Amino acid sequence: MRTQNRPGFLDRAVQDVLEQAWADWQLVVVNDAGDTDQVASVLDRYRSELGDRLTVVNNPVSHGMEAASNVGLANSHSEFVNIHDDDDSWQPRFLLETLTHLRAHPDEEAVATRTTIVMERQVGPDWVTYERFPSWPDLHAMRLLDFVKLNRIVPICLVYRRAVHDRVGLYAEDYPVIGDYVFHLRLLQAGEVGFIDHALANWHHRPLQPAEGTAGNSMYTNSSDHTEYDLLLRNKALKEWTDKNGLGLPLFISKELERETDHLEQKIQEVVDALGTQQQLIADLQVQLRATDHAVRAGGGFNFAKRQYQVARGYLSRAAGRITGRL
Repeated sequence: MRTQNRPGFLDRAVQDVLEQAWADWQLVVVNDAGDTDQVASVLDRYRSELGDRLTVVNNPVSHGMEAASNVGLANSHSEFVNIHDDDDSWQPRFLLETLTHLRAHPDEEAVATRTTIVMERQVGPDWVTYERFPSWPDLHAMRLLDFVKLNRIVPICLVYRRAVHDRVGLYAEDYPVIGDYVFHLRLLQAGEVGFIDHALANWHHRPLQPAEGTAGNSMYTNSSDHTEYDLLLRNKALKEWTDKNGLGLPLFISKELERETDHLEQKIQEVVDALGTQQQLIADLQVQLRATDHAVRAGGGFNFAKRQYQVARGYLSRAAGRITGRL
């Protein structure tokens, strides 16, 4: 469990672990260069319940979230691992269902669960939830294909076998703020990952929280870092691929994407132009309808109204034809 100067969140997170239906766990709290007295004060409230299942590591200097995860790994011995940030939470059956799943599926390296995004804001000393909704509701399986574009899960929802680190390495400390994404990509390359398709994890968001202070989410307070390191990751992967295979395929794909994009932009512009033309036709039609209405009201006769109706119908037919022809 990674924490840094957030005693309120740490308290909530420890309660979250203690409420689990599965009680055979080890909790390693990594205080990443935060106030040690604050951490001790929170944990002292639960010492009797935590017992020898608790280990506390106080980092004198912070080297980032990924380094904190690696410190937690080095100070634990469990067969299965989850990275539990202090501000996120589980449903009470999270450990029970994920560990039962992995023991029933020895061919899988890990399992993720559906996640609920919890929007919260501070009201006095408390955090109040004002909205809840599913994260990535269209995600129903863990496929590398879906993760190439962007990260689709967060650490709180993932339980994996410790042994996988022997093949994919530890968390990448040279990719601060996106180390979990790098690990997820390596994990999906290494083997199969299961998915439990109901919500057992909660990813807490605080978009209204000011950037200064300790209560913000890194995705909001460090958004520029996320973008920078994501580009570095992709550039490195591209260079590794081109070193072995050359530039031919990337050059071809980039040009084809450019051509397809230009074609789509042209089609969109044609539709916009067609809609502009239809606005004029509709304006003309309104004139014809007003003339018809006037003729009928003035007693101008049925034949005149019929002719005006036929004219209006012609306008509508041409408008429909032009729109269809543009699509």
